[in-house]
Amino acid sequence: MKNINIILSCLTGILGLLSGIAPYTFAKVCAMEKMHCHAVTAPTVLVFGILIFVLSILQAVILWKKGRQVQN
Repeated sequence: MKNINIILSCLTGILGLLSGIAPYTFAKVCAMEKMHCHAVTAPTVLVFGILIFVLSILQAVILWKKGRQVQN
């Protein structure tokens, strides 16, 4: 069961990273620098995507270490 949680945490990290870079790659925001979508939304999505990535990878590492301690 713990292996499934580790895998799901890693997948969540990948999805967080993809959602963070989405406004700059495959779902581009408008090019006008003064527009709200370009000035506020894109950086906010990037920050939250990176935050999701870091937290989920951290959770996967903690679960992996906890699983190794139980086995020893």
